[in-house]
Amino acid sequence: MYENDVKIMAVGRNQSPAVLFLNSNKSENTLRKIIEEIQVQCFSNGIDLQNECIVNKGPNRDIDREAINELLSRLITRKYEIVVVRHMKDITNDLSDLKEFIKDVAAIKIGFFELSTMQFHYNTYLDDNCEKEKIVWDGGAGC
Repeated sequence: MYENDVKIMAVGRNQSPAVLFLNSNKSENTLRKIIEEIQVQCFSNGIDLQNECIVNKGPNRDIDREAINELLSRLITRKYEIVVVRHMKDITNDLSDLKEFIKDVAAIKIGFFELSTMQFHYNTYLDDNCEKEKIVWDGGAGC
């Protein structure tokens, strides 16, 4: 009777589509549990963590590794607005490579969400004049 009068509306923030990038050697079952927990954290921060997750298994954190290439190929599709990582240094331990990678990704209008700090990062991650981490945007806290 009321079918035509019913509207489904999203309340609150728009959810930005995201892909998860993890460094982990954990089993598939453990990874699924971790990903489910991360999805809840992301949703509460306005991020819709999609069903795709890129997992880098192994100790190699070189920016040229296969997992980073897979991430880039997914980002180029423009299906995502955010890359979720536990730590920004999961991408690479080399700070100059990390800065360059973030600038390249920002050029296609994609940012990062770091779970360890619950912070969004766009354009750059480090101040040009020092090696200290620089928070570019606080995700709208206090708005």
